[in-house]
Amino acid sequence: MKNKDSIELLRECNSGSKMAISSIRDVLDDIEEEKLKRLLENYIHKHEEYGEELHALLSANEVSAEEPKHSAQMMAKMVTGMKLMANRSSAQIANLMIDGCNMGVKSISKYQNQYKDADRESIEISEELVKIEQHMANGLRRFLS
Repeated sequence: MKNKDSIELLRECNSGSKMAISSIRDVLDDIEEEKLKRLLENYIHKHEEYGEELHALLSANEVSAEEPKHSAQMMAKMVTGMKLMANRSSAQIANLMIDGCNMGVKSISKYQNQYKDADRESIEISEELVKIEQHMANGLRRFLS
């Protein structure tokens, strides 16, 4: 059985990954540029695979997965919707998604510091999410103008 900090770190990673999937899905219908759409669909898939790994670990420890806070999801959806009302360009969508990636990296880093007694495996898994987010942000940069 994993210790409390390990469990909490994994739950936060799971929540963050689900939040990323939700945020990406919120913009997919607004994307006209096929390359951008494919890139974001690829990252939905990467987050889903990551989420399956987390779910398996949490289930093995008889712990329920953490869902993103409804208020955070609604706020993100509202802000995204407002920003896209004014500008639905690929550059705007890429900019919004990069901001989300950066927030994800900050959040996971905060939780890594908060749950400092997490075991090595949990820390490594949280680092995987940071790498996914950083890689996604790097891939989105080419759509900025």
